[in-house]
Amino acid sequence: MSELTSAQLYQPVPLPKPQGALVRGIIKVLPPLVVAALLLLLYAWIRSNLEPHRMFLMPSAYELWENAFSKPEVWADLGSRSLVTISIALAGLAISIPLGMIFGLIMYRYFILERGLLPNIVALQAIPMLAIIPLIQTALGFGFMPKMLIVAKMTFFAIPTTLLLGLKSVDRGALDLFKLQNAGWLTTLWKCALPSAAPSLFAGLRISASMAVVGAIVSELFFLAGKGGLGQMIINSKIDFKYEQMYAALIASTVLSVSVYLFFSWLGNYLFSEWHESGGKQG
Repeated sequence: MSELTSAQLYQPVPLPKPQGALVRGIIKVLPPLVVAALLLLLYAWIRSNLEPHRMFLMPSAYELWENAFSKPEVWADLGSRSLVTISIALAGLAISIPLGMIFGLIMYRYFILERGLLPNIVALQAIPMLAIIPLIQTALGFGFMPKMLIVAKMTFFAIPTTLLLGLKSVDRGALDLFKLQNAGWLTTLWKCALPSAAPSLFAGLRISASMAVVGAIVSELFFLAGKGGLGQMIINSKIDFKYEQMYAALIASTVLSVSVYLFFSWLGNYLFSEWHESGGKQG
């Protein structure tokens, strides 16, 4: 009887039935929709407490539609300015991503350089943007290049730090196995360290991607020369008291920022879903 009881105790437990596509879709979509609804309710509550002469500062949904999104010329303006903003953001990322990866690899390879570079990278991130703007204006003027450099500065920090963290967190057993096979440093880096550190790197890329559009808009607040993007539209609309169009530009910038973030999230999940927990596969 005791043997039968033991056998019953150790019977295999069947795995739970996988969730259907509809359930998975609801789980993904419903939480952000609930949070968005709560934010809209908060917006409506704050607006309802404003004095009547200040309600133009927070237009209603009807006013936003009537004076902004229902007008084809506003849509055309949003489209052209969004292209300018996303081009600045992507150009800045094209600088910060490779440069950040190079710095991360250098700090991983040489400990003494890590001790020298990492504090300065942190210091660069901590420098207020207002302190850098006059130097950039003096050196590069007011064109496309300074805007791109501001985006690169705002998106740089997360890349080398997350890559370095991922490289230093590689399983010691895997590294010892490569040493036993007399593998060189570059071979170990390419076949062991970088694949293990890639999920951490993509976490940094997602952070940088979400900051890129913000950096592009911030750069336009200081460099108004040349073809303007969403940042310039925000300033011009505020000056002209066209707050509905200003909010439309804010919504467009939010959509751009979220889109770039979601792209890097999708790319990371696509690359790592088969072998790493960060790929997002859930039962």
